[in-house]
Amino acid sequence: MGPGGIATIIAAVALLVIAFALGYLIIRVGKVFDEVEATIKSVNKIVSTAENFTEKVTGSITSLIEKNSGVLKVVGSLVGALAGKKFTRSDREHE
Repeated sequence: MGPGGIATIIAAVALLVIAFALGYLIIRVGKVFDEVEATIKSVNKIVSTAENFTEKVTGSITSLIEKNSGVLKVVGSLVGALAGKKFTRSDREHE
């Protein structure tokens, strides 16, 4: 076997090592993408749950306001009256 044959064997082994390295890299990159996809699905599920919860709370508050608008008006006017009331000196002494 001459020097060209040995060089050919060394080149073939080097190409085989490079092929295995590229195959391993492709498998690892695929696994990373799968992990990222799973994380994105998890985040999407959390966001969807939060949106549903927000919609339910908003619906409950809206129905409460619509059903009890008279009570809320009375409470609002009482709070407004108390906030606008000027205290006299005798009122401050009782506090």
